[in-house]
Amino acid sequence: MSEGFQRERYLQDRRAWRLLLARLHPDAGGDHELFLFACALMDSVCGKRRSGPGLDHAFSRWRGGMDSWASRNREGLRRPGPGR
Repeated sequence: MSEGFQRERYLQDRRAWRLLLARLHPDAGGDHELFLFACALMDSVCGKRRSGPGLDHAFSRWRGGMDSWASRNREGLRRPGPGR
């Protein structure tokens, strides 16, 4: 088996991506920006597996909304507000 084929196989390994994303997830103590980078990298490397609007599409919209919400909350906690 060639080295290039072996690398490609690892890049397509869904279990490896899940493990990586689980370790990078902010709820597990990971960095939010690094987690988003890894998600974008996974989408780019693995390609879009979505065949159209459906559960995956709904999850993507939910994830986007949660990412935005988490970013606003994180920024709010970093900036001291009135009375703090």
